[in-house]
Amino acid sequence: MQPDFKKRLWAIAFALTGACALTVPQTALAGSWGALVGYNNPAGSRLGLNFLYQDSTWGFELGAGGLATVSDSDNDSSAVIWGDLDLKYFFASSLWRPYFEGGMGYSVAAGGAGNGIALGSPFVGLGVLYSGKTILFTVAGDYKINSSTFYPSAGIGFRL
Repeated sequence: MQPDFKKRLWAIAFALTGACALTVPQTALAGSWGALVGYNNPAGSRLGLNFLYQDSTWGFELGAGGLATVSDSDNDSSAVIWGDLDLKYFFASSLWRPYFEGGMGYSVAAGGAGNGIALGSPFVGLGVLYSGKTILFTVAGDYKINSSTFYPSAGIGFRL
């Protein structure tokens, strides 16, 4: 996939997220959903798009870190999206919300070169989420269990 195409895809994804934030009724989501653009969030992505659900104690985050195409020996190709999903436990329900998280990476492929879903690369970490009325900001440090590596991450976004 060409770099310009990837940039356009991320711009479209961010614009669609903003459009959803402006058109989805706030009462339907009860202020608990958010969208964040992240650095190294999901792990390994320079720029990722994450959707976060949070309540008073628990949170769930699903992130997309990249899009690619793969080809097989017959020149059939498949589109692949990868990212991570995690579960967060919040220690406080104030504006600054420290948390513990655990999750794993995923990839989904569809096309002529093959279809499939893969889960792996489990991780655990600690972080803090600023959860304002409209703005969300997070920083975290995570540890990949399989590769024994530590990595920092950050994200900024808004409530939907």
